Amino acid sequence: MAFAVLATLAEGPRPGIEILDGVNATVPRRRLLGPGTLYRLMRELRSDGLIGRTARAAGVTDERQAYHALTPLGQAVLRAEVARLQRTIALATTLPSATDR
Repeated sequence: MAFAVLATLAEGPRPGIEILDGVNATVPRRRLLGPGTLYRLMRELRSDGLIGRTARAAGVTDERQAYHALTPLGQAVLRAEVARLQRTIALATTLPSATDR
């Protein structure tokens, strides 16, 4: 789930509700996270230095709405995980198809 949160923030700072929607949109017709789980995970990611709170976007008037963004460390971790997943997918694509067996 942490990867999905980091990936959602790759486009830029977002409020928690947009992060929740972005993560849940990764799997059609299935809710991966609820608000409580997301905010607990985000606390852990902040504690690890991967995300941080940032200024609200221009035009946002709700003072309760906090925005979150990747830190430089979070960007590096996300890039490393994407590279690892790409290598894993490359390995999986070398599998023979069912008709080759």
